[in-house]
Amino acid sequence: MVEGYIPKSDRKKILLLCDDIRMHSGIATMAREIVVGTSHKYNWFNLGAAVNHPEVGKVLDISGDVNKHAGIDDADVKVMPSNGYGDAMKVRSLITQTKPDAIFIFTDPRYWIWLFEIEREIRSKIPIMWLNIWDEFPAPVYNRNYYRSVDVLMSISKQTKLINEIVLGDEAKDKVLKYVPHGINSKYFFPIKEGHEQYKDLLEFKSNLFNKEEKDFVVFFNSRNIQRKHPADTMLAFKIFCDKIGPEKAKRCALVMKTEIVSQHGTDLKAVKEAICPDYVNVFFSTEKLTGFTNGTTYAFTTFTTSSTNAQSSQVNGFVLCLAPKGLVFQAKLAFPHSNGVREAIYYYNIK
Repeated sequence: MVEGYIPKSDRKKILLLCDDIRMHSGIATMAREIVVGTSHKYNWFNLGAAVNHPEVGKVLDISGDVNKHAGIDDADVKVMPSNGYGDAMKVRSLITQTKPDAIFIFTDPRYWIWLFEIEREIRSKIPIMWLNIWDEFPAPVYNRNYYRSVDVLMSISKQTKLINEIVLGDEAKDKVLKYVPHGINSKYFFPIKEGHEQYKDLLEFKSNLFNKEEKDFVVFFNSRNIQRKHPADTMLAFKIFCDKIGPEKAKRCALVMKTEIVSQHGTDLKAVKEAICPDYVNVFFSTEKLTGFTNGTTYAFTTFTTSSTNAQSSQVNGFVLCLAPKGLVFQAKLAFPHSNGVREAIYYYNIK
């Protein structure tokens, strides 16, 4: 029996508004961990957002898959795919149909203005909870009305909690403010040393990725190909590094770009590689959606993880959710934006 288990019929139901939890964005990944990790205590209905979602109009019951990961046999988790995060009419309809005990939102405030505009109508019946992040000063006083519009503010970093308190002022006493740091799933992310039962799998995975070539120094970029993540700048920085150490040493180094090769929101990384990288600069692209063992294995042989995302407000979210904890679990070196939330994540996982 899972600790804290509550029978399905006795659980509270939560309406989760965020990315489709089956997707691979940072929001979706962490929301999925929350749902699976609490499915023995709560029933979940996810209005799952995506751009031009191919399954709009369906309601998908993923309880069976959740059972396998949660170690129970009566999960109640459903996903309704959606183009975007919804609107007032959609949420009113879902409240009537699904009868949730609370609404849980998770992403940047600009996506929820329509929800905040009807907050009094909703909160007179059920509470609204918001898992939020805002890591940089000056405190965003323009978010005050947004913070006022929810009952619970869960902060991914201590800096965010402080900012929530500063912006709300005396009204903070009327809210539930909690520090809720993210973690990683130790079933998938763990060091693999010689003698480990999966060590041979690690060597095979690494060999296939690098076309049977040995690499002594591996830099890992795991993010989206969009402008604010600076993937082309990462490639240029790696090229400059290789130039400084010389062609012979550079041949034993590799940059693994776990991202889309071409994106309308970013650039053509293959063209960037052809334009700036000589033969001795080894850049490998990985476009497969990695989960479980393969994702953890990539970190396991990484020397250096990097993210050059803009260090502004919630834009460091991906680093806090992804690179910092995973890199530290595998004892890899880190290159990161100078942000309070990122520094806090690194400190938190180091002391853990």
